[in-house]
Amino acid sequence: MKILLKLSTQPGAPASERQLEVASLRIGRGADQDLVLNDPRIALAHAELREQPGLLGPRYRIEAKAKLSLLVNGGPTQAATLADGDVVELGRYRLTLVGGSQGELSLLVEERYRGTEERGSRRAAMRLSLAEAGWSRRRWAWGLFLLVLAGGLLLPLLPWLTGSKQGVMANRELLPSARPGADIVWNAGPISDSHHVLANDCVACHRKPFEPVRDAACRDCHSPLGEHPAEAVALQQAPFLGQQCTDCHREHNGQMGLSPRDNRACTGCHADPARLPPERKALLVKDFSQSHPPFSLSLARREGERFVWKEFSQERPEARHQDSGLKFPHQTHLVKQGIDAPGGVKQLDCGDCHQPNADRSGFLPVRMEKHCADCHRLDFDPAAPERELPHGKPAEVVRIVRDHYAALALTGRPSPAPAALGGSERRLPGPAAANAGPRNLAWAEARADAALRDVFERRTCFYCHTVSKDGPAASPWRIAPVADQRLALQASLFPHSRHASETCASCHAAQTSKQAEDVLLPDIAHCRDCHADTGAMTQTPSPCQSCHSYHQHPPTAAPPGAPR
Repeated sequence: MKILLKLSTQPGAPASERQLEVASLRIGRGADQDLVLNDPRIALAHAELREQPGLLGPRYRIEAKAKLSLLVNGGPTQAATLADGDVVELGRYRLTLVGGSQGELSLLVEERYRGTEERGSRRAAMRLSLAEAGWSRRRWAWGLFLLVLAGGLLLPLLPWLTGSKQGVMANRELLPSARPGADIVWNAGPISDSHHVLANDCVACHRKPFEPVRDAACRDCHSPLGEHPAEAVALQQAPFLGQQCTDCHREHNGQMGLSPRDNRACTGCHADPARLPPERKALLVKDFSQSHPPFSLSLARREGERFVWKEFSQERPEARHQDSGLKFPHQTHLVKQGIDAPGGVKQLDCGDCHQPNADRSGFLPVRMEKHCADCHRLDFDPAAPERELPHGKPAEVVRIVRDHYAALALTGRPSPAPAALGGSERRLPGPAAANAGPRNLAWAEARADAALRDVFERRTCFYCHTVSKDGPAASPWRIAPVADQRLALQASLFPHSRHASETCASCHAAQTSKQAEDVLLPDIAHCRDCHADTGAMTQTPSPCQSCHSYHQHPPTAAPPGAPR
């Protein structure tokens, strides 16, 4: 419907006009509304005005949202059909339907008084003087002075004045060394080791006296921090609405870390997911030992020529494999007797290919040139073993092989006759030099074709990749794409460095894996063999924070330059 809005922001001031064409007029305080009314008494989405057909022309009906109320012509109501001249009051705003052109609604929006005037009148009405409270300023000043004197000086000295010297000295053993006994009253306590550089810089956190530490002071140093919910709208809903950094991270409580180590910081919400917004899809988690759900894995699935990552619960059969685009049997590379390599038998273990990154939070990408090339050579001509092909570039491989044998043909170094001709060929009439060119060219093409078939279809590329022959005639071989390396446990943190006492095989069954698609991650039952919430004599105490970070970050993909 078409609407002509006439906006008057000051009583008696001329109105400005704005044209709208919407299906319905949404009215509220939120920035996404068609008509935004800035008044705290108005909800984010307060009301909606719709057009209704009628026998005598269009009619307009206004309805309140979420069981709110409206004031139409002085009376409260949930919904009403409006006619020309009807008045709707919302907070300090008045909406009046006035006559408009055919097919167009004209709506006059007036601000009856300024918000500053309203706040000023409320403050004036609520102001209470000291005299009205029964105290003059002088009485209050003396009273507060005596209270500070008693609390700041007399009370800390009370043990010294009333106790024996031995009792006082015994109590002083509970205080930090070389500090007077009065410190325990006014000193907030030792600062944590994490903030030791700020021990003499109180204003770094306490920006204003007698005011709690604000989130802005924390984020100035700890930036950027990921929010816990992925959806921005969830920050405006319980339990995140109004949450401060200091709700979880409390300073001056000892020299240990600021992060809470109690499961209740997490299970306070996750033990009852019904308390959270439905779109959060929170899982029921009361503890790790009994009620933690199976792990959720982010696994690659190929869709055409690209890969997508999908979430699968580890209890589902689909979580046992992923599409990597490689043919890599772990079992073949981890045999006890070793594998035949160009330099002799080589014994491989997991660390030969999986090497930790700088902060030991994960592993570096496996690269052909660094981890595979020692055994999987990329040469193609036994007579020239120093010539190697580039990895990952099929079209360039074809050009290099053909150029190599063409160069040999031009220098007159080909063998006497291709094997396909049975070792002999009929000599063409004319001088020998005139016949050498076509004969060498045929030799070069035959040798290049044979070498390329060997590279793509029998060894080299064929060992590790899926090769198809459906490309253009000049370079018909195509290599199936390979998935990026990405963490499977996106919602958790697993520090391998803390498990250095264990062998890789104790968690990953690589030595029995015959397929590259196998997902070699232990399930939750395997982790519970060593980890528990409180920890028995043979188990490691493992609160939620051992594996999960409250401040979530985007999914971690392969670092720049990783093979694809």
